[in-house]
Amino acid sequence: MPDDLPAVVKWGKQRFTGVRLRGGMPVAELKRALQALSGVPPERQKLCPGAWKGALPDSGVLGEVLALKPGQTALTIMLVGAADEAPAAPAEPTTFTEDLTPAEAEAAGAAAEAAAMAAAEGMITALPSERAESVGAPMSSLPVKYSFLVHGLAQDQIEESLRRRRGSQGGALLDVCAMTLGHELGKAYVNAIATLADGTLASGLDNGRIALWRHGRRVKEAVHASPSALLGGRPEPVTCLVALPRGCSRGADLASGSEGSVRLWAAGECVGTIVAPPGTAPACMAALPAAAAGAGPSSGPCLAVAFHQARPFDPAAFRLVPQGEEQRRRRAEALAAQAAQAAAFERVAASVTVASLRAESPGAVQPSVSVLGLAGGAARVTAFGCLPRAPPAADGLVCGTADGALRVWVRTGGGGDDAVWRCEEHLALRFGGGAAATIACVEPLTAQLGLLAVSCLHDEGGSAGEGVEPHGSGASLLRVPLPAHGGAVAILDVARSAVLATLDAHTDVVRCMCALPDGGLATGGGPQDRSVRVWARSQWEDQPREERGGDAVPVRREATQTLSAPGYVFALAALPDANPGGSKLFALACARYNTVRICL
Repeated sequence: MPDDLPAVVKWGKQRFTGVRLRGGMPVAELKRALQALSGVPPERQKLCPGAWKGALPDSGVLGEVLALKPGQTALTIMLVGAADEAPAAPAEPTTFTEDLTPAEAEAAGAAAEAAAMAAAEGMITALPSERAESVGAPMSSLPVKYSFLVHGLAQDQIEESLRRRRGSQGGALLDVCAMTLGHELGKAYVNAIATLADGTLASGLDNGRIALWRHGRRVKEAVHASPSALLGGRPEPVTCLVALPRGCSRGADLASGSEGSVRLWAAGECVGTIVAPPGTAPACMAALPAAAAGAGPSSGPCLAVAFHQARPFDPAAFRLVPQGEEQRRRRAEALAAQAAQAAAFERVAASVTVASLRAESPGAVQPSVSVLGLAGGAARVTAFGCLPRAPPAADGLVCGTADGALRVWVRTGGGGDDAVWRCEEHLALRFGGGAAATIACVEPLTAQLGLLAVSCLHDEGGSAGEGVEPHGSGASLLRVPLPAHGGAVAILDVARSAVLATLDAHTDVVRCMCALPDGGLATGGGPQDRSVRVWARSQWEDQPREERGGDAVPVRREATQTLSAPGYVFALAALPDANPGGSKLFALACARYNTVRICL
């Protein structure tokens, strides 16, 4: 046997020859020879068994007997190891989310959000905040499924859309659906949406559930438990949502209405309940901030609620003809009881329940409630709004009724049961020719103090007549041009009792409206219209009398934009840019059937 044998070393795709092995050769000497060929340090070399069995210790030697197999010209050795520098240990140990305390996790989330806000083109809180990983790479046109409930554009596409919005003149919407929140095949429809003070988007569904959306994730889901649900029944639909101002009791930031109650929520946890009159459900709500609720140290935020009959009477309850005197007597008693109950429902619907939300004591859960009656035999309340006004005037509570009346109420006393409300403005809307108008919804234009958008429904079967005094004494009559279809939106200057313009582009009644941060207005038509239109503030700002034809009210039949991405919607909400610096960027949240679409 020769003193040494030839060997071939395989290292990845490379092969090294010229290596000689001999019996009793120290392993350290062999590894030094391999380092000269491959550059792999001895401590990172692993020599797979070839001419020997088992692992080779660094201080060991090769076997004394090394032999080639029949037909073999050289021994084969497999070398495993990396020649690159070993990665350096991190300067700070890695910290996992599971190891953080709740306070540390909250601080880390706030720091990450601040960093994302500083780097992002715009910070729409409901949209994802993570930056795109591949900078300069071509953007994908395929939608991204962020989770089971969220899908939409990739983050780099959202950033590009915001960049285009910022660079365009006026920052108009691009009519692009950036994200869809919710399951399109879900069983529950989205009835209402609201934007909280911190930018979180809340959605209320007709299965009684309330979802909170933030950074492209559903961060919380809660159930508005109705009285029937407490007895084992299913939750009733959430009929309305309203974001609460800061400074409410127990940190409440959201109010939801469902049959039997109104609940107050703080970060998705119920912190208060307002019990509804029996058999009623909230039809509309509005919140007034503390500074707008009245003068004096005792005033605070408040919530106004209008309750309507929750379930109609059974039309087939008296379908059978009574037989005999006793049945006729019981039928008469049942009819009288139903008439009395209907009259009670009408009285409730024609009043306003006002709840004080001031932080009175740390342990207080139930807000103090007072009922505001509308004098003059008013019809049922159909719409609410908080009307901002120029200081020192306090912001007012706008109340619209089914007979076309608008009242602005201002609180002048303390809070709760001691509040004193005064009706400062009383307007009555009539279409041309005296046709009756029903107020469907109202939306204060927050960017223009004292202006109010009112959606009016044309009641073809009713007419007040030219000589009839509107809604009792003291009401200022406002004439609105007769709409081309079922209804129109009137822009009112409440302080001057004037109609600035009429927006008449929808082919159905406008059921939802949303004031935009840039001073514009978004309107959503009914099921016969199925469109969302965006109006610019220049379409109703004051014009010289000679340009608008003397006292004639301008009628705008062309909106600035008609959005095709949302389609038919149930509710609208603006999502402003949370970046500091007075940015006018915003997104529009649209409740469409089972989902919420966010349009840029």
